[in-house]
Amino acid sequence: MMDKIQTALLSENVAEAMLHWNDATRREASQTYEFGCTLFNMYYYDEADLVFAPLLTKENETHLLGYLLGVAKLWFGVGKFEISSLYSRRAFHIDYTADNAAMHASNLVRSEKKEEAERLLLDTINREPGHARSVRLLAHVERTSGRQKQAKQRLEDCLLSYPSDEDWRLQYELGYILDRQGDYQGAMRVMLKAKSALQATANSVTPEWRARAERQWQTTNLLDTDRLTKWHSTKGGEDVVIMAGFPRSGTTLLENIISTHESCLGTDETGVLNTQFTEPIVFGASSAHDAVAELDDFYDDELAAGRDEYYRCTEAIIGEARNGRTLLEKEPLMTADLALPLRLFPQCKIIMPLRDPRDVVISFFFTIVPLTANSAGAISIEQSCKYYAEVMRHWLLLKERLPKARWMESRYEDLLADAESQTKKLAKFLNIDWHQNMLEHHKQKSSKAITTPTYSDVSKALYTRSTERWRNYEQELKPHLHHLEPYIEKFGYAL
Repeated sequence: MMDKIQTALLSENVAEAMLHWNDATRREASQTYEFGCTLFNMYYYDEADLVFAPLLTKENETHLLGYLLGVAKLWFGVGKFEISSLYSRRAFHIDYTADNAAMHASNLVRSEKKEEAERLLLDTINREPGHARSVRLLAHVERTSGRQKQAKQRLEDCLLSYPSDEDWRLQYELGYILDRQGDYQGAMRVMLKAKSALQATANSVTPEWRARAERQWQTTNLLDTDRLTKWHSTKGGEDVVIMAGFPRSGTTLLENIISTHESCLGTDETGVLNTQFTEPIVFGASSAHDAVAELDDFYDDELAAGRDEYYRCTEAIIGEARNGRTLLEKEPLMTADLALPLRLFPQCKIIMPLRDPRDVVISFFFTIVPLTANSAGAISIEQSCKYYAEVMRHWLLLKERLPKARWMESRYEDLLADAESQTKKLAKFLNIDWHQNMLEHHKQKSSKAITTPTYSDVSKALYTRSTERWRNYEQELKPHLHHLEPYIEKFGYAL
């Protein structure tokens, strides 16, 4: 049975593969998981959901635990928290460990079921008081519910009474609270402890970071004006707006504001462009020259087929059809990978969210993210400054080679100072009518979950407390400001 399914999948005939699956009289849990994962990774989410579902109704056998947790993590990773919670709940009912309970509590928090999550976390901490994941998550719930003092005390008590290798989780949350309370020295002190604990992890991914950065810069430098003009002469991609920038530059806020318009649809960092196109074409090539040559060689019908696949995968993740709306393809670090989208979407426009580079670096440094090749720069203030410069140099180069009509820079501070004027400029650039809802993004209800690390902030009204935050850490920034000064000046900020 699996051989027939594999043959059908190799020919990209998912419908036939599903028929073979439905005809099977016996399906082992391992086969269910394997087939479901294959469909999931191909962005056939509805089919994957159907295949995975029987795992929820099998008897409570311990051997199911790994499969249930695996499925829960898959759905969690793409923001399907309600579906993920079905599997995480079943997993911790089979084996009530602190890790399993924390996984389920994370789903509850992201599904806006904070009271239920809090009860589960309190019960878990009563059983295992030093479980760092549960303590950090509970403190996060308390902080975002307005109980900062309680959250701070909980974190400090755990760090004192139950030191562990995962103290960095607690220190990240504590650093955020201390920063909000105005104890900037204390915030930096605990953040440096957290970063120290993660240094080995950062070191392990640094070679990949350096290799990717070199390939990215080589690729961007090959995008001369003549090549970009030739690419732009091809039709297609008018219904896509690329929103790049750098993490913590206000990209999610800007996407949410524009997405309130009925003719626009946000994607919230689906990763489709990277996994389906950039990775195999740009990073899979033997050189940057080979990658760009392949982009040059695509025929119009191949580009159209690529766009259709992008639309299919994107709609699967966001859970709704485009229905003629403009897609806001938001991915902050796409700034260093613009070659692929500029080729795939020849008529796309680009919005470049900007924010004072000094504030961006401090916010990036403080944000808890998994350390990968795309985030290893957050390990220190110095590396964060270097990483910002390394990414944003791509934009300074490309903005001089692209027609001005194709791109718009939108400064976070301008949006805060005069939201109506700035949103009207955005509407004009996108050829859409401006409406009042664009000033009330925080009041709009959406069925889509926010998957970015700052998900708890994007549903709030515009606030100015994050402007000039860097001044609280001026001494830490001062030795490394030379990395940022060209960008501070170019983007119109005072030195």
